[in-house]
Amino acid sequence: MRENYHTGEGLQFRSVIKGIMWSLIITILLGLIVSLILQFTSLSENLLSSFSTFIFFVSMFLGATIGARAAGSKGLIHGLAISFTYFVLLIIIGLVWNPAGFSLYVLGKKFAFSFAAGALGGIIGIGLASR
Repeated sequence: MRENYHTGEGLQFRSVIKGIMWSLIITILLGLIVSLILQFTSLSENLLSSFSTFIFFVSMFLGATIGARAAGSKGLIHGLAISFTYFVLLIIIGLVWNPAGFSLYVLGKKFAFSFAAGALGGIIGIGLASR
């Protein structure tokens, strides 16, 4: 059953919050799965950066999809709002955790992934909402 939080023509904050919460949950679950894979297989920890990027993209994509579907309209706007809010939250957490661990290149790359994940997730979420 689809929850519809449609309350007007503007940005629906409940749908954005729902998308962000799902992004966080998916990040935690995928992080646990990847850590178990790295622990119990012979895969190298050199792949950690690739796994991190994968988790980052998939979490935002699915969160944007879920949030846009819940909103039922303006999927691109909702998807981008979810992905950029999630991006900012992760940057803040990252700066608190390891302030020296950021570079302009990494921020630019994550920003591009945020834009792509939010836009794609928002568009697909609206497609799923019209079913």
